[in-house]
Amino acid sequence: MLFSNMLPSLLPIWMASIILIVALSCLIKWPFISGAFSGLLLVSFCFYSLFYSHESEIPVQKQFKAEIVSLVSTNSDWISFDIRLISEQNSFYDTNYRLSWQQPPEVKVGQVWLFTARMKPITSPINQGGFNQQKNLLSRHIVAKGRVKQAELVHYDVPLRQSIINKMTPILHSLSHGAVLNALLFGDKSELTQMQWQQLRQTGTGHLVAISGLHLSVVFGLFWFIFRHSLQRFTPVFSRRNLLLAMMFSSLTVLGYGYLAGFAIATQRALVMLLMLVMLSIVNHHSSPWQRLTWALFAVLAIDPFASLSAGFWLSFSALGIILFTLEYTATKTNTENNAVDEANNYGTNNNSNYEHEDLEDELDEKENDEIDEGLKTKEVSADKRLFYQNFKSTYRHYQQQTLLYLQIFWAIQWRLAVGLGLLQAILFGTISINSIWVNLLMVPWFSIVVIPLSIIGLVGNIILMILPLTEGFRQLVGAKLMALGDISLAPFESLISQSDQWPMALVYLPDTMVVCLMMFALGLFLLKWAVDAPWRCVVGLLCVPFFLQLTVSIFESKAPLQQEPFGQQQTWHVHVLDVGQGMAVLVQRGNRAILYDTGAAYGQSFSYADRVIVPTLRAKGINRLDYIIVSHDDNDHSGGLKVLAQHYPKAVIISDTTAHHDAMTANNVNDLHLSSGSDTQKGTKKGTKIGTPKGIQKDTGITTDTTTETVTEITTATDNALNHCVNRRFQWAGLTLSLAANPTATNDNNRSCIAYVDDDKHRVLLTGDIEKSTEQYLVEHKLLSPTDILLAPHHGSRTSSSEAFIDAVSPKQVIFTAGFANQYGFPKKDVVERYKTRGVETLISGNSGQITIDFNSSSYAIRQYRSDIAPFWYNKLFRFGEKVKAE
Repeated sequence: MLFSNMLPSLLPIWMASIILIVALSCLIKWPFISGAFSGLLLVSFCFYSLFYSHESEIPVQKQFKAEIVSLVSTNSDWISFDIRLISEQNSFYDTNYRLSWQQPPEVKVGQVWLFTARMKPITSPINQGGFNQQKNLLSRHIVAKGRVKQAELVHYDVPLRQSIINKMTPILHSLSHGAVLNALLFGDKSELTQMQWQQLRQTGTGHLVAISGLHLSVVFGLFWFIFRHSLQRFTPVFSRRNLLLAMMFSSLTVLGYGYLAGFAIATQRALVMLLMLVMLSIVNHHSSPWQRLTWALFAVLAIDPFASLSAGFWLSFSALGIILFTLEYTATKTNTENNAVDEANNYGTNNNSNYEHEDLEDELDEKENDEIDEGLKTKEVSADKRLFYQNFKSTYRHYQQQTLLYLQIFWAIQWRLAVGLGLLQAILFGTISINSIWVNLLMVPWFSIVVIPLSIIGLVGNIILMILPLTEGFRQLVGAKLMALGDISLAPFESLISQSDQWPMALVYLPDTMVVCLMMFALGLFLLKWAVDAPWRCVVGLLCVPFFLQLTVSIFESKAPLQQEPFGQQQTWHVHVLDVGQGMAVLVQRGNRAILYDTGAAYGQSFSYADRVIVPTLRAKGINRLDYIIVSHDDNDHSGGLKVLAQHYPKAVIISDTTAHHDAMTANNVNDLHLSSGSDTQKGTKKGTKIGTPKGIQKDTGITTDTTTETVTEITTATDNALNHCVNRRFQWAGLTLSLAANPTATNDNNRSCIAYVDDDKHRVLLTGDIEKSTEQYLVEHKLLSPTDILLAPHHGSRTSSSEAFIDAVSPKQVIFTAGFANQYGFPKKDVVERYKTRGVETLISGNSGQITIDFNSSSYAIRQYRSDIAPFWYNKLFRFGEKVKAE
């Protein structure tokens, strides 16, 4: 089941019986192969149980009854939440949807509504470095998304969990760190601010506020200690009864904690894992810790075959594996040392030279005992007191040695967890927090020993108060006092992470090449345990070499100054058409530098495709210099992300005629400007976004002069706007030619779009924005168009664009429509697509393909699509059902 993540597709239904027969026939002779086929069969069964009927039966407009199971996020006047469908049909798995609702009434978990919603599949924009939403939805068993049109509250029987949350909410709001406590106790992270999330990412401590195996283990251990010692104190027995009762009571407590956390998917997996380990201990199953971990892994995957799609699954089991490895290694090392001491004692004087230190200690002990004996004799202490002292001394030494041993084990576990999980997070998320190692060394023990126990004890105390017949005011007063210790214990944590913005290298973003090298390095470390022979050690060494080579190259690149002309001999360059839904964002990359054409959309204050897609892709590609941001026109789906990008890349030159450009300037505190040139540093102005053109461009004629040296002319005032306007001009960038053009006679935003040609004298790419037929005619009449290899279709494939004269003038080999999957406008229109196909032009749609990358070299180019070439896995496929088209 773990390897099913790497498959391009799952089993078709007709093959299920064949695979089952093969699995059964291999069971005795080849159990590993049998298990692999069985796992694949189970994953396929889970997938078809969830999705097979829904892809064909879910209408675009649907009415259904459902219970709200969790609140996901809020953005301006929109709210997003997950629901569980209530139907008379029995299903092996619950049917879950994710809905969004504009200006809803008060929405609470546990409410049952009759919804009328416009449904769509879980297919989501997908790019390198970006968040894979459809994979995340699959791991949560969410089969469709929807937008609420109408809704009627059927009933709201307040469940016990929600009743407790409602009574705890005013208490938590009165505390300084109530948002974190709310996440720790109830799994509700919605009250954490964007700033807090950023700080958690920078310190690698996000796992501490997400209920996981760590929290459940601490709760289990806390109540196991309480129950075990209470039972031994009041009902002592010599059998295993008290041990078993303590385990059972603690398991019930952990189940209660999971219930309060809403039995989220991640919590369910951690519960299954923990309860499986407890069950094996209760039945006194004779197995090694590794076998128990394997059983727990099997149980989790058998119950939820999609568990391995979640990053939390890998983090949880990796953490347990690291702990078991450390305990096993420490035990082996301790036994080896003890055996060495025993052998030394047996050899006696033959090995005195090897144990001088032990002999010296024995002499000192004897001398100390003699002195003590003399003192005791002098003072005529009784034999009983002397025996008591010797026993005390022996016990003290025993506990001292045990304490030192536990501290050594604790330290070994903590640093291995910090390094190992940090490495895994780098592979899973493409980021690494250098400071996370020492922060987690401090905070994981602090949470385990102090924060979680105090918070849970405070919660239990509050639940007891809810049962007692107390007035609401008195209950809240006492309840706040009970939670005060947990709140105070979070103060060091909040104080520490709040300083993370000032730390050097708070969060390092890794390019894809480094992530691949890290995967090989991690595999080498994993195999090191079994690499006993020289050939295997050579294999491990070879797996680690790429990481160190890539690390060396990255260090030298970061230290070396940016070269102005390193591209004369370099023949390769890339165009990345990003999947930003119904919008446009195109990266032109050469080396570690790039030009961005359009910025995607932004919605509300908390969502922008620039943050969600463009910036992560730039980081994944190792692009550390964004030279130009060209914004074609003012529509939100083209200019919405400019403000965010201007903040991330304050040295980028903006070429734009849009009001979004002025908003970006305001965001970067750029005020009163003058013209200055030839330097990359601003003189006498506030730090902000530079806007300008390359040196050698004449603003009035657009004629290119000497462009062999690529120097940027910096503009620091808006008094000479022509220098950053999109006018007909051509200039050199990184060995490529960039040509701009616009229609000065246009009367609307779409027709005023800034178009751009990028070419290397052999290949040409045309970026068109949202131009319509009138601007297409202007470009044709003024002979501003020429044959091109790759065309970004005007206006996403609308009928208002792509006239026959325009297509003939451009004569593209490949056209790419930047249109969202199943978008409400029905772009690209079928007749427009057919217009290109009749001329032999190949077509692609970004919403269907995901990110589209065109790799150019000196003689040819190759096109790669994310879903079919870059990451061709089954969970990245298109999930589709009926489409409803809105008029243009």
